[in-house]
Amino acid sequence: MASKDHSLDSGIAQAAYKEFLTCGFQKASLHKIAENAGVTTGAIYTRYQNKDALFVSLLQGFFKTMEELFSPAEQEYERARKSARAEDIIRAINVEEGIYFRLLTEHYDDCTLFFSRSDGSSVERMLKELMERKTKQTIDFFTEVYGKAPNEDAIRLLMGSQFWYFRQLLDEHLEENQMFACLRSILDFFNAGWRQLCDTLKQTAESFGGLPLRPFLTASS
Repeated sequence: MASKDHSLDSGIAQAAYKEFLTCGFQKASLHKIAENAGVTTGAIYTRYQNKDALFVSLLQGFFKTMEELFSPAEQEYERARKSARAEDIIRAINVEEGIYFRLLTEHYDDCTLFFSRSDGSSVERMLKELMERKTKQTIDFFTEVYGKAPNEDAIRLLMGSQFWYFRQLLDEHLEENQMFACLRSILDFFNAGWRQLCDTLKQTAESFGGLPLRPFLTASS
C-alpha cells in the first residue's frame, strides 16, 4: 500500500480552517476545501473519516490550550471553597471569565470555530457537554460551600447565557478594547447576581434550617 503524502497535510488543514471559519461546519464543502488545497476529495478521505473528523482535528490544539489555561481558575475555586466567602467566590468567577477573555482575544479564530461555527458537528455536542459539566460543577460547589443546592434549571440557564454572550461577542467582530468594555459590563451584571445568590444560600442555610427558598433553591433539602 502506498504511504500518504504528508506534505499535503498542512495545505488541507489551512484550506479547511478557512472554509469552516467562513461557512461554518454545516455549510462547509469538502469539495471546496480540496479545490483550495489543490488536492482531490479522496486525499482528504485518506486522512479523515469524514467532515466532522476534519473539523475536530483543527481544534485539538485549542482544546489543549483551554485545559492548560483554566488551571489557575481551579485553584481559585478551591480557595473559595475553603473560605466560603462571597468575595472569594466572585474572584474565582472573575478569574475564569478573564481566561475566557484571554481566549477570545488571543485565540479569536479558534473560539469562533468552537462557539460559533460548530453547529451540527460533534464539537457542538462537546460544547453542550461542557455547559452541562459547568452546571453540575457550579451546583456541587455551592452545595458543598453552603449546604444547600441552587436551583438546577436556573444554573443551567445561567451557564447557557454565558456561553451565548461569548458567541455574540465573536459574531459582533468587535475590536479588542470594545470587547473588553462589553465583557466588563457583562461581568459587573453577573457578579451582582452571583453575590446575591451567595447571600441567599448563606442566609437560608443559617436561618431556615435547611428549608428551601424559591426561586434559587431546589425543592429538596
